[in-house]
Amino acid sequence: MHITAEKIKEAAEALESTELKSFMFQEPTAGPLTRRRRSSRSTGRSRRSTRGTRRSTRGTRRSTRRSTRGTRRSTRRSTRGTRRSTRRSTRGTRRSTRGTRRSTRRSTRGTRRSTRRSTRGTRRSTRRSRRSTRRSRRSTRRSRRSTRRSRRSTRRSRRSTRRSRRSTRRSRRSTRRS
Repeated sequence: MHITAEKIKEAAEALESTELKSFMFQEPTAGPLTRRRRSSRSTGRSRRSTRGTRRSTRGTRRSTRRSTRGTRRSTRRSTRGTRRSTRRSTRGTRRSTRGTRRSTRRSTRGTRRSTRRSTRGTRRSTRRSRRSTRRSRRSTRRSRRSTRRSRRSTRRSRRSTRRSRRSTRRSRRSTRRS
């Protein structure tokens, strides 16, 4: 609840409309005091009471004026402070947005560079892997060829040994017959 000058005015008007103001600014002679007006002492007292009521009303008027002035000053100060604080906050937000823009630009640049590097590296690695697979295939082909050749040579050697054995057997048989 912020106390503003308008609220104070409304409260003062409400007090004026009620019976309280009529009771405060009532003449002391009105009502039952007229019956007691017999001695001079009572009249003196009534005069004194009227003076007191007048002074009190003046004091209340002054206090209300002072309170309204104070509230006006305080509201002006609060509005100035809020304006300054809003200006400062807007400046800070502008600066922060600039900083975030710069940081986002830098981050996007860095990510672009990193992605380029990573793509280059992956391309190189895939090329190398392809080359290595080709080489391994060639080597496996060569090894297969060499194994085939060796198998052929072993077969040939076996055949030649069989032939030589047969020929030796024949020669032995022929020698025996003769």
